[in-house]
Amino acid sequence: MMSKTLTLTVLVLLMAACSETVVTRLQIDFPYSIYGIMNPKSDTHAVRVFEITQNIAVIDSDPIDATVMTTQLSNGEIRTWRDTVIQLDNDVYRHVYWSVFDASMGETYHLNVTRSDGVQSEAMTTIPPPIIVEVLEPDTFLVRQAIMPLKITGTPPNLPRIDVEYILVGFDENGANPVFKPVTINYAGLQTPESDGFLLNIDLAKDYLEIYQLFDEDNDVTPNIIDLREIFVTIHVGDSQWVSPIGLFNNDFLVEPGSFSNVENGFGFFGSGYSETISFRPPLVLIQRAGFQIP
Repeated sequence: MMSKTLTLTVLVLLMAACSETVVTRLQIDFPYSIYGIMNPKSDTHAVRVFEITQNIAVIDSDPIDATVMTTQLSNGEIRTWRDTVIQLDNDVYRHVYWSVFDASMGETYHLNVTRSDGVQSEAMTTIPPPIIVEVLEPDTFLVRQAIMPLKITGTPPNLPRIDVEYILVGFDENGANPVFKPVTINYAGLQTPESDGFLLNIDLAKDYLEIYQLFDEDNDVTPNIIDLREIFVTIHVGDSQWVSPIGLFNNDFLVEPGSFSNVENGFGFFGSGYSETISFRPPLVLIQRAGFQIP
């Protein structure tokens, strides 16, 4: 269970990784900085908690003065989360609180992080509803176009990321020594709303131009032979609070305390989300029309 818990904290450990000197610079008397995501597809959930004293970058392995609890609003069920100390490089420590339970889609959870004197930071999240992703039949008769349509059925509050990963094989200039070379292209915000969800059109021809440039910049492969083996599309679904104040998810901006926060009497972000992935290989006529090679 512990190894599984550590795996689930990767996202938490990545968030707020740069600027962690809060009180010294901002002079705000908040008790905690909190970062965590609840995933309804996992049975274990984690949240990273910092005590804001003089400098939250100075953390040791000793227990911190914090009690972490969640309340499921629909039935009043309360859970107390356990503290785990994660040691990073250079003897840097992080306190990650975790709990094992199934988070139900559509349910709202209230997080409280309480100090021994009663002061607390808190946040709420409503787990987003399910979606269904399916590959539609492409129109192969559109002249000079290579469009693969996907249907996203459901009512997700936010789709903060849509990753289209091309699984490619490149070759050297002699057409030998094949090398697998995946390339991911961001399609966030390119979906078109429909009455029962969204339509996502993957433009193979446009993406091929970007892929060609990447291959051209790589001395190990030639851009003249690019073999498309498969496409993986990952739809990231977020709760209603996954809205960047600048309209995009720029890590350098969002990592600054207070720039992207839903925590009351504290810093950070506590939300919920999950991802759905689908894979397919486009029809050969579209692969060729986009510019890829057929081996």
